[in-house]
Amino acid sequence: MEETLESLEKKRKELYQKLEALGDFRRGTISVNYRKCGKKKCVCVKPGHPGHGPQYLWNTTIKGKSYAKNLRLGPELEKYMKETANYRSFLKLSQELVQVNERVCELRPVREIEDRTELEELKKKLLGDVQEEIQKEVDRIVMLSCRDKERVGHLDLESLEIHVRSAMHEVGSRILEKFLNSDGGDYRGRTLPCEQGHVFEFKEYRDKEILTVLGSVTIQRAYYYDETCGQGYCPKDRVLNVEETSWSPGVKRIMGKVGTYRPFGLGQEDIKEMAGIEVDRKAIERTCHQLGQEVEMFYQREAEVFMTGKVIPIKPIPKLYICMDATGVPVVKAETVNRKGKGEDGQAKNRDAKLGCIFTQTRLNEKGLPVRDEDSTSYVGAIESPDVFGNRLYGEALRRGLEKAQKVCIIADGAPWIWNIAEEHFWGATQIIDLYHARQHYWNVARAILGLDREVLNHWTEKRRKELDRGKVEKVMEAIGSLCPSTKEQEEILEGEIAYFEKNKERMRYEEFRKQGLFVGSGVIEAGCRTVIGQRLKQSGMHWTVKGANSIIALRCCILSGRWEDFWEYRATG
Repeated sequence: MEETLESLEKKRKELYQKLEALGDFRRGTISVNYRKCGKKKCVCVKPGHPGHGPQYLWNTTIKGKSYAKNLRLGPELEKYMKETANYRSFLKLSQELVQVNERVCELRPVREIEDRTELEELKKKLLGDVQEEIQKEVDRIVMLSCRDKERVGHLDLESLEIHVRSAMHEVGSRILEKFLNSDGGDYRGRTLPCEQGHVFEFKEYRDKEILTVLGSVTIQRAYYYDETCGQGYCPKDRVLNVEETSWSPGVKRIMGKVGTYRPFGLGQEDIKEMAGIEVDRKAIERTCHQLGQEVEMFYQREAEVFMTGKVIPIKPIPKLYICMDATGVPVVKAETVNRKGKGEDGQAKNRDAKLGCIFTQTRLNEKGLPVRDEDSTSYVGAIESPDVFGNRLYGEALRRGLEKAQKVCIIADGAPWIWNIAEEHFWGATQIIDLYHARQHYWNVARAILGLDREVLNHWTEKRRKELDRGKVEKVMEAIGSLCPSTKEQEEILEGEIAYFEKNKERMRYEEFRKQGLFVGSGVIEAGCRTVIGQRLKQSGMHWTVKGANSIIALRCCILSGRWEDFWEYRATG
């Protein structure tokens, strides 16, 4: 027969009645002893004789100390025997009562506030508790301020500020703790369904200490266990997003932001100084790696939605720019096994992090030059293959309005992997080789063939600059072809640069691009490589794992794209 709350309440009442009817009780046990006197002619020496007695001995232990008493036959013995029997009955009834109470708690739902009057009473009680905490902290602040004044002869404002902040954290943590525990542990009934078709059974309430932005708090949670799966969990941990962690989401947010900008060791000091909470550098590192993976999941899910074509930005975009580049990130040796590099030993020391940025343009300035829209730049990046990166960049472009853009432009250097991505994902877009990168190629020829004569170099390169700025790529090629190499090495340089201009000449019609009001330089992505990647991942002495570097890159792209708040809203809603 299944137990009900009513039947348990009835049983509990019966147990209370039995307890009330018990009467006096005494802990301890009564033992029966027989004693042989040792006299040779006494009857007790005969075989099979138990000895003199019986003698009744009561004994017990209280707080580690033993007590014993010989009981006389008659009323005293009867009294002790009855009281010790009552004590055993008391223990048994108490155990039954505890079990019944536990089952009642399992079945009884958390009591909800029934009316506004009760709510107001709870508010008053909370207010009273808060006022009491505040009074304690005010007294402490006054005492510390007086101490500082006696020590330095005047009020120490910096010290007072820190004292007040500490006090507010203390009060705030107590308020937060009361709110978090106001649900009675988030008890959800005796059983909960398991995804595998089993059931989680309520076992007990467990306390957990977590660090919040206000300080440490202790929360009570109902714990459920599935004996079939051999797993247990606390639903409240999932609701509060503190499952398998002792850091609150607010603390994780602080650690993620600081660890994204600062080395983890320095970040530990910054958090203590600015937030008044203490975390170790390893906690910051682990949190950044975890959040970086969550940001990656956020971007992937978002890209999947936009790739379905069901979500399209409503606002039309006059000009959408897509830029790509790569920069080396120093990594640990295990990440460069069998990879060739430029070092003396031929072993790679870095891995290329690919970075993409997307921005928009809607106007020209008074000089007729294009102006990048304010706060329109977003970044994506990772250490990964061009194929994977191409999908990543395409997903971000869809989110930014690729399908609604009136004109799409790709600006980059001449790396083949970049233009392969452009052809695969952004077919039909205007392709532009960065002007300043293109100029480096005729300068390579000038230095190799014309020598170090500055006047000759400047005269020849200035002509090429004007030709290239007008988009006359063929004239640049003719000028390079007219030079006479004197060595095999010079000949190879000439042939290579002519081939480069021939391959990319349609991407170098800069005069036409300017007439259309387009950017012709990739300064945004080059600055992005320094800002997004270099400032954090290429500091002296740093060596990353690919996984760790990608986590930081994901976080920095998210923050520098102005999407930090979007990520935390996504995280809160699951």
